[in-house]
Amino acid sequence: MSQRIRHPNYSVSKNTVLIHKKTRRDFLKYIKIGGLGVAGVTTTGLSLLQPTLAQFVNRQDDWRWCNKCQALAFAGNASLGACPAGGVHNHNGSYNYILIHDTPRLAGQDNWRWCNKCQVLAFAGNASLGACPAGGVHNHNGSYNYLLIFNTPLLPGQQDNWRWCNKCQVLAFAGNPSFGACPAGGVHDHNGSYNYTLEYL
Repeated sequence: MSQRIRHPNYSVSKNTVLIHKKTRRDFLKYIKIGGLGVAGVTTTGLSLLQPTLAQFVNRQDDWRWCNKCQALAFAGNASLGACPAGGVHNHNGSYNYILIHDTPRLAGQDNWRWCNKCQVLAFAGNASLGACPAGGVHNHNGSYNYLLIFNTPLLPGQQDNWRWCNKCQVLAFAGNPSFGACPAGGVHDHNGSYNYTLEYL
């Protein structure tokens, strides 16, 4: 499927951690928790894990902030995705964010999904999937099941103030003067949202 692409700088496979082959990114390599011991983790990955679990953590990078609509969108496909502010998403100035997916029994909220039409991350646990700037509602066919942490203290390499929009269901950054154009009309509305934290490279 288009989202699960190969890239010369990283690899993703079941039961392994996304490995990005540059500088501090090596800490992502084979994060494995066994009993109360931790092998291969020395930085922010610890905040996302329950150290009594024995498992690998599946991760994916190349998620980016759009400086027009403020949403988080996947930038690893041929199309950057339709932006509700017009044209396609613009990721200039964005960090490279990492998301955990399909790893059971971790603390956080799952059922966040990639939309294969507009490339954004949107919550799929409500009655409506949310308005999509590419038309209709978001389509999550082919998506991983992503998990986000929320309302937690910040560690180095993390950024909070990411919020759910109750109109279009997307995850958008709420730390700028504008909340960003919403495909459901107006700007994003974050009433009722947790304060989500993302990890970045």
